[in-house]
Amino acid sequence: MKEKLLRSLPKVSELMQKFKGEGEEVYVKQAIRQVLAQVRQEIISGKRDKLDDLENLIRQRVKELSSTKLKKVVNATGVIINTNLGRSVLPQVVADFIKQIATHYSNLEYNLQEGRRGSRQSIVEDYLRELTGCESAMVVNNNASAVFLVLNTIAKDREVIVSRGELVEIGGSFRIPDIMRMSGAKLVEVGTTNKTKLRDYQSAINEKTALIMKVHRSNFYMEGFTEEVSLKDLLSLGHPVYYDAGSGAMLDLKSLGINVEEPSFVESISLGVHIVSGSGDKLLGGPQAGIILGKKEFIERIKSNPLSRIVRIDKLTLAGLEITLRLYLEGKHKEIPTIRMLTAKEEELKKKANKIAKKLRKLKNLEVRIIRDMSQCGGGSLPELYLPTYCVAVKHKHLSVNKMHELLRSAETPVICRIKDDYLLIDTRTVLDDDYTYIFRAFGVVVQ
Repeated sequence: MKEKLLRSLPKVSELMQKFKGEGEEVYVKQAIRQVLAQVRQEIISGKRDKLDDLENLIRQRVKELSSTKLKKVVNATGVIINTNLGRSVLPQVVADFIKQIATHYSNLEYNLQEGRRGSRQSIVEDYLRELTGCESAMVVNNNASAVFLVLNTIAKDREVIVSRGELVEIGGSFRIPDIMRMSGAKLVEVGTTNKTKLRDYQSAINEKTALIMKVHRSNFYMEGFTEEVSLKDLLSLGHPVYYDAGSGAMLDLKSLGINVEEPSFVESISLGVHIVSGSGDKLLGGPQAGIILGKKEFIERIKSNPLSRIVRIDKLTLAGLEITLRLYLEGKHKEIPTIRMLTAKEEELKKKANKIAKKLRKLKNLEVRIIRDMSQCGGGSLPELYLPTYCVAVKHKHLSVNKMHELLRSAETPVICRIKDDYLLIDTRTVLDDDYTYIFRAFGVVVQ
């Protein structure tokens, strides 16, 4: 039986002719070869005794191969800065400018006034100085690079004092002690996990000390019997202070109605911190970037480090960052999706939930209701912040919630939700204005 089935398998050339015109030739050929190899192995292992689904398998594989690996998805999780889903969504005006720069030549490193080579850092440095009050600024490809570059430039072969309570790990196993060791700086731990006092830093300072480093605990928080030293008190020690702000907030979040303690770039610089770094794609709401601000004497040294070329920012990211910073400068920060989602009102979210629920209730076999729940900021930012939200809770009469979610993820435009109490939740806080159509199409597949 196995031999007969194996002899019955059509040749690649025969199938190529049969599927001619059903997709790009390169993907059709790949699909045929992959499916034939899979089916052949299934026959040999005794898992297959017929070939009636061969053509459907090939068509499905052609569809999969013809689709890009990176896809637009609907974020219905309620996690605003969702690292797995690409972090911050960019405003349309930012995306339009990136497209303009991407499809044309630009003055990336050309000084138009002087007609000679220029610096890509100058594209955003003036904005950052104006917005934060810093003496000098530069940008790199992400904040992990910023941390490494600062430490390698200012503290290589010298000591950096850090509280034990701030030796954090963020996504991708990025640990402060590891990055410090790789940079060539020598870690000096002070205090304890939950309590560090000013005298702990003071007693650790010596002639080998290059920096006092404070790390913002952006992805967790401690409460109870705790104590930490403020930036202001660290500066009183009279030694250079480097603050890894992590989340990269440009604004005082309390001014937006968000009642959390989150030091902004502006606040840190106004205190006189020597070097500050943070992310561009977290609370700033822009593209992935590492922003380094501070005193000119330090920033200019960092710019001159040969390693800065290795972690330099590319033209498309610079384009996105420039327009994002211009929105802040023009007082239009509410056009930034991350800011808009963080500050969305409950009544607005409830209206969105009603709109989605009304449409889904027309589909068969679905139980649909609206519930009040909590969203989170995500992306290693504001871990203690829970935002009241409204969700559409969906259950299928015949499918498990996990199967339903699997089908939504396999839609042409995947819909990513969260699961709670055996319901699939569509959190409206992160649903964009043009996401409704994709949600309804995906659920249409689920109920088939």
